Amino acid sequence: MKSNLAILSSDQKSIDFIKKNKLSSTLNLYANSSRNIEVAQIFAETHNFKKYYGAYEDLIKDKSIDFVLNFLPSGIKFEYIYLCLKNNIKVITDYPIVSNSNDLKYYNKLINSKLINNLFLIDETNIKKLYEDSLKQNIINYTKSFKDLNKFENSLYSKDVLFELCPELFYLIYQYREKKISILKNDKTLDKITNKLTNFKCSIEINGNLKINVTLTSNSDNNLSNLDKQKQFMPDMLIYNLKDLNSFVNSKNSFENLSIFTYYPYKLFQEVLYE
Repeated sequence: MKSNLAILSSDQKSIDFIKKNKLSSTLNLYANSSRNIEVAQIFAETHNFKKYYGAYEDLIKDKSIDFVLNFLPSGIKFEYIYLCLKNNIKVITDYPIVSNSNDLKYYNKLINSKLINNLFLIDETNIKKLYEDSLKQNIINYTKSFKDLNKFENSLYSKDVLFELCPELFYLIYQYREKKISILKNDKTLDKITNKLTNFKCSIEINGNLKINVTLTSNSDNNLSNLDKQKQFMPDMLIYNLKDLNSFVNSKNSFENLSIFTYYPYKLFQEVLYE
């Protein structure tokens, strides 16, 4: 018997993900939601969902839901991850999981209660590659940029370059969490209104023999690596942990839980940035 899948964000990204990864072959498209109930209804009828809701909270209360696909904006995503897991609903989501320091204590509760095992993080960027490279090199230059963004002076800048851009950097740091890690800030710029980190440079030394030079910027796509530019033109590329996703939706526990790796690096960077 198929388990029931619901989506919190009634958008094209959610449907594209379901189709690309053939989730409807193993899960029932059961329910969707939107802040606008008319949008939710049209979406349900278009994509053959059984039920629809005009509030995310109402969907989460539905006891027939087994899995939720959560592609909500990062500013509100964790709140609904937490509610789903506390209501015994398994969650599939994308990076980043948390967006502010207030989420950390609740994230830690999920880890300690083992509910984190019901959270699946999609790997669209090959999160493990930077760590694998670090095993072969002593110095790594890590550069990332948001594309097509204007300068941010006095803006309502909604993204944080460190926490939005760097899953592979966080994964690397998590793997070395038992080692001595030093982070030296070279430069940082915060948005004047939202306090989001918009430009950041630092050097990270791990155990005295690995150095990572980090440059993050929100200004343009000039600093994107060739690999990042290629990914912009590969929207149909399968996720790197598709095999693990299949294990997850089939209620097996053989997958490696990626979602836990963000907690320690996030906490570490918060301490460094605002010390």
